[in-house]
Amino acid sequence: MKVYSIFRSGHFLVLLCLFTVEGKKSPTGKHICRKGLLSQVTENLYIKATSLKSSVPKDLIKNTRLLKKTTKVLFMTNCSVRDQVLSFYVKNVFSHLEVESEKLYVISAFQVLQENMNACLPCAPSTRLTPAVKNIKTTFLKLGEKGIYKAISELDILLPWIQAYIQTIL
Repeated sequence: MKVYSIFRSGHFLVLLCLFTVEGKKSPTGKHICRKGLLSQVTENLYIKATSLKSSVPKDLIKNTRLLKKTTKVLFMTNCSVRDQVLSFYVKNVFSHLEVESEKLYVISAFQVLQENMNACLPCAPSTRLTPAVKNIKTTFLKLGEKGIYKAISELDILLPWIQAYIQTIL
């Protein structure tokens, strides 16, 4: 029944397109910058994030934030911070969720965004964790399981950052 609902709702087609586009590389072996894809994936993420948020317990911690205003400035200007924040969500947040079509879409979309952002504006990989992301991870780990819910609830903060950044490169 679940397979039928995935096909019927069109999620399968979107996932298939994402995986196909994600794998596209230039003849030199590097990923191709697909600016239109960045906007499209971000718009779809808003919808999927709402669904994802409704599938996890509500964030009840109101006096702590993972994504601070100072981190937004760094996200907009520092490619290492941007790359590490997206990696943090894929590796530390989404990896703790049960795999379902909605969650799989969000994980895939974040990976596609990360690869395409790097293709559009290449960034030298950083082996050291930036202080901003180190603070995010420290707070996340202190919250334990509630850190997952906090991070997912803060997708409402992160997605506008991603969208604003994409507008600067289009």
